[in-house]
Amino acid sequence: MTPARAVSRAAALAIALLGGLAGASAFAQDGPIPAGRGIEWGVSAGYGVPVRAPSRPSDESELAFLASAGFRVNRRLEYVAEADGFGFLHPGGYYVGLMPLGGRLSVGNGPLLPFASVGLGFGWTDLVELEEISRRFNFQVQVGIGIRGAVTDTTGWTTELRILHISNAGTVYPNRGLNSLLVLGGFRFR
Repeated sequence: MTPARAVSRAAALAIALLGGLAGASAFAQDGPIPAGRGIEWGVSAGYGVPVRAPSRPSDESELAFLASAGFRVNRRLEYVAEADGFGFLHPGGYYVGLMPLGGRLSVGNGPLLPFASVGLGFGWTDLVELEEISRRFNFQVQVGIGIRGAVTDTTGWTTELRILHISNAGTVYPNRGLNSLLVLGGFRFR
């Protein structure tokens, strides 16, 4: 199985899992996202390392910076839109993007809330000299898991482990794409 196919399957599994858990959680009496909660804003930063494969030889480690807005869907599920920027250290370059289709499912009810996330988006890069990137305009898919905690009633922290795939979605060949494993830490407020 190719790494791109593995990432696609992982994304499909995460979406199915989120959908199943969201449906099951709809029957729960309580949830961590209170009714009437406003937009939850967030900022995160982190570091990413490549997920290598024989067809993806580049060593594209990166610094990540993200800004997000979360909108309550139900007591456990949020719609999340995100703007992201990645500064690639080796080789030097950038990727800036928007992820307008995203979701976050929180489980549990305690002070520490585990969550799963998924997102789809698009962006622009200058990494066209890499074998994995064939054009400047690309798409991105992410799946992640993390933990959120409260600092006050309106602020909190977030940690997340995320798999990120950036490619041109087959619009130009070759379409190998970049795969990264990101570790993120952030702050959220409303």
